[in-house]
Amino acid sequence: MKNKLLLTTAIAGLTAIAGIANAETKVSGNLEQTFKSSSINGTGDSGRALGAEYNIGLSNSADLDNGLKASFGFNLESNQDGAAADTGVTDSHYLTIAGEMLSFSIARDNGQNLSSTVVPHISDQAGTVVDGDTLGNVGSVDAHNYDHVRLDAKVAGGTLTLRYAPDAGATQINASSIQDTGKSQQEIIYSGSLGVEGLSVQAGISKSDKATVADEDDEYKKFGVAYNFGQFAVGIERAEDHAGTVAATVERTRDKVGITFAASDNLSFGINYQETESKTEGTKTASDEEIVMVGVGYNLGGIAIDINYADVDNLGNTSGSDAEFLQIRTIQKF
Repeated sequence: MKNKLLLTTAIAGLTAIAGIANAETKVSGNLEQTFKSSSINGTGDSGRALGAEYNIGLSNSADLDNGLKASFGFNLESNQDGAAADTGVTDSHYLTIAGEMLSFSIARDNGQNLSSTVVPHISDQAGTVVDGDTLGNVGSVDAHNYDHVRLDAKVAGGTLTLRYAPDAGATQINASSIQDTGKSQQEIIYSGSLGVEGLSVQAGISKSDKATVADEDDEYKKFGVAYNFGQFAVGIERAEDHAGTVAATVERTRDKVGITFAASDNLSFGINYQETESKTEGTKTASDEEIVMVGVGYNLGGIAIDINYADVDNLGNTSGSDAEFLQIRTIQKF
């Protein structure tokens, strides 16, 4: 009888697994190829390179017996920078249990985040096109990059996210291992329309506990608003971060504005301006960093191409370190 029960249990288990396997699994991916060049006057540095990034993802979903819905998936990413850590790693993963108004997730690099912006732009933001523009990355104050748990609630025409990452220093943790760098992170983010058609709002705060007694707690705050009216979209944003050590606290404020124009369904133009002020122990640096970036994007159907050119004064808040960056990127999705 015992063997019969075990056999019955095994068959039931195999049936359940077969049911999951027969569910529709979606495969998605993309290939990004980029040419980028730079010229930095203050140091005389310049460079140019071709690079690539490859992504492939699997996703699935299931209706649970209790009326909730589960969705789950992961994405594999490979970068062409020669680093073993970037070769075929799991870039993101998620398991989400969702109801009508509320969902719970266990994930990494998934969900809404403060790395994004409502300010309209063509493809990449200035922080990607311009090397050295790192406001918001000091102290790793973007908890969605790390393994985390979160709640998402549908409110006021948008989504309110509460996120907790127990370890803000580990990005590739095995299923049954422990790693503790001494930092945890918490985030609260809202993004949505507030019920107004054409309006986009993003507001949030991220906090990271200090790793040692010599460190300061890191904090990052952002508020942005944008409006889309026909072919034009405009937006403005302010971001602030506070990081560093007890002996040298760094505070930075960045203001950003952008406008895009959709000339057709396939062709768009954009211009962005941002200015960053930096203070160390309350003393302002001599120069603010200023970036003017213009971009154009064209969709050829199966291939999209975008070109961004950025002119920078006082890169990294360093007086006289003026720079130019050019990025041309193609994107193919499947």
